[in-house]
Amino acid sequence: RLLSTESQLLKWKGEGLPADSLSQENGLVISNATDRVPFVIDPANAATKWLTSFLAKDAVRPLESVQAFDSRFVSQVELAVRFGKTLLLLDMDGVEPMLYPLARRDLTKQGSRSCVVVGDKVMDWNENFRMCIVTRNPNVDLPPDAVALVVEVNFSVTRSGLAGQLLGITIQHEQPELEAKKQEMLQKEEDFKVQLADL
Repeated sequence: RLLSTESQLLKWKGEGLPADSLSQENGLVISNATDRVPFVIDPANAATKWLTSFLAKDAVRPLESVQAFDSRFVSQVELAVRFGKTLLLLDMDGVEPMLYPLARRDLTKQGSRSCVVVGDKVMDWNENFRMCIVTRNPNVDLPPDAVALVVEVNFSVTRSGLAGQLLGITIQHEQPELEAKKQEMLQKEEDFKVQLADL
């Protein structure tokens, strides 16, 4: 309640963030993680769609999504650092050694320029650069030095969240018109709440 408004959470829900309280708290952790790199554990791909749209809204930092097994992985990381993009690393199994200097912000000064080492290259550091790591592995085992650099955000499905989803599926199967009416009314209520907050 302190970190967000109801209208902000409703907008996030509209963008694809799951509606359960754990997911909303995770969304707040990601949006407020400025000092450390968010390490998102998302086995069911429940939050990746929302995360992509949330990071893409930033007008200052263009979004660059990179798969872990992409052949251009290193060059895309270098370009994101140089041009101050938001780097979304997908399907990672941990924090790659080449990313440690970026997560730690190991900057050196060369005249008036700030530089960082990426792999075997010294790159110009852009202050707008931001990084977010996503894994589908629910049992990822990070070494202690990596844990100190990231903030773990776990989107694994909880029992209560799963119960709510299954109830919705059951009602949709048994009485589809009732579920459709419920969804329509919830959508109207959310729209009115957003309007009210704007007013």
